[in-house]
Amino acid sequence: MAEVHTIAAHHIAYALLPYKRNQDVIRVHELDEGHYVLAVADGWNRPDAFPGDEPGRDVAQIVAKEYPKTFLSLSIADPRKRAFTASKELDERIAKKYPRLATAVAVFVFHLNHNDIIVSIGDVETYLWDGSKWYKPKEISDHWLDYKIYESNVSRFFGASEHKRDPRFPGVFSAEPDVMTIPYNQQVLIATDGIKDVLSLSDINALAVNPKKASPKKIVEAILHEVSCRGTQRDDISLLVRS
Repeated sequence: MAEVHTIAAHHIAYALLPYKRNQDVIRVHELDEGHYVLAVADGWNRPDAFPGDEPGRDVAQIVAKEYPKTFLSLSIADPRKRAFTASKELDERIAKKYPRLATAVAVFVFHLNHNDIIVSIGDVETYLWDGSKWYKPKEISDHWLDYKIYESNVSRFFGASEHKRDPRFPGVFSAEPDVMTIPYNQQVLIATDGIKDVLSLSDINALAVNPKKASPKKIVEAILHEVSCRGTQRDDISLLVRS
């Protein structure tokens, strides 16, 4: 089973469970005064366009490292406008290094003051605890598309600017974020989309992983154990729990 990393001071545990391509990245940015930023990114590149999987991994690393810095450097008060500006700036920078066929989706949790800000670009799964179960907030979509029509299964991502310039699909693709504010002590579970090949949200709730009763490490371990038992993993899976 994958190694579970913990940050006890922030009640955080996380693990990466690569499948073949190993393109997920988790990064915790420690800031002053007990503040921090959580970053979970899932990279991808078209296999026949590059000699290996490094481009997708590199885009995920850039996003996980640079998006929080870009967001925090802006003096825009409104979190949605701030997140949108940060996404636009970073997407343009990534396009210069990887003009096409390499991309990443990501979720960030900015733990700054009295409330936390969640920023989601793409289809990384984000669940919140309502006191009895995990649920997917309506403010955060997976922006799913029919691949047979759009040649992509998600409409929001960093990179892959060939989609954003495609005249067949004007306005469909972007790095526009979903943004929501949550209480600073809200329990959060984040998983890259490989989890959906193995476990649904109902399956996760059936594991009785209650963040009020179990440590974040125990929750991550319980999910990883179930993934291993089912044997249906087809993509990288990364998990992060803040309880």
